[in-house]
Amino acid sequence: MLSILRTNQPFFFIVSAWLILILNGLIYFNNGDVKEVEFELLKLIGAPKILVYFVLFIVVFYTGFLINSVVNKSVLFEKSYYLSGLLYVVFVTSFGDIISYLLPLIGNLFLLLSLKNLLLIFRANSCKKQVFNASIFILFGALFYSLNLFILPLVWIVLFIIRPFVWREYLMPIIVLLISFAYVIPFGILNENILEMMSLWWSSSQISYHEISPSVGLLIMGFISVTFLLSFKSIVNTFIYSNNRYKRVIWVVVAMMVFTILLSVLDFLLFNRSSGGLVPFLIPLVIFLSNGFIRNRIQWVCDLVFILFFVSTIVIQIL
Repeated sequence: MLSILRTNQPFFFIVSAWLILILNGLIYFNNGDVKEVEFELLKLIGAPKILVYFVLFIVVFYTGFLINSVVNKSVLFEKSYYLSGLLYVVFVTSFGDIISYLLPLIGNLFLLLSLKNLLLIFRANSCKKQVFNASIFILFGALFYSLNLFILPLVWIVLFIIRPFVWREYLMPIIVLLISFAYVIPFGILNENILEMMSLWWSSSQISYHEISPSVGLLIMGFISVTFLLSFKSIVNTFIYSNNRYKRVIWVVVAMMVFTILLSVLDFLLFNRSSGGLVPFLIPLVIFLSNGFIRNRIQWVCDLVFILFFVSTIVIQIL
């Protein structure tokens, strides 16, 4: 139905992603019903609102483009596709005004860079460098969105999935934590404001947030559920008959999905927010769903559901 969604040329993704982002900005830039969180973010950054939008558009677009790059360089598909990044941009903008999710969206970029390094781990090769880089990027992501710190154990899970036990590799995340403490603690002590710094850092997970409207929430859940059900059989069949490398990559994506779901649960338990921690979950979600979109035998149904979801969220946001 929409074969252009499965094109192996980046032009469609580049144009459509920027159009979707600009449309989101046009809908919300002059919106009089501005959330308190947005005022806090703008005061914190101290930059004009239009500049913040532009920078955030670049961050979201680059994250989507990087998702495509990570997926295309893995063994998930036989050729390059750009559907994963497009789904990411659509999901992000469906949440509402993206400026309300400024910090976790920046954090997502670093989580993706971490995933990129984790997927460079191979069973037969030493991977201390990749593990170290993946751990560093998770900490950078936690710098912007503090709850991302709880994703750090994902590194050990991926090592368990892909590699035989090598204790030096398992030490890398701990070494990264020790190095970060060696910088942060002396800096805080010298400035006598370490507790204030930690409080400000922890509050980063509370600043970037607003509640998704119930109608949009239902649309998101409906789209994910229908697409998952339509794609599940084809993904399972591909998994069963695929090589070991493909299976390990899928397990890494599933592991990240589990950790980001637990992050959402943690956000709900700590801050009583039903959708506060969903932004990190989008990375493994779009990789998984795009896999279903590509391999599904009844692709026109997935395309129709995608169109209905996208148009419905735009209409709700305009109204």
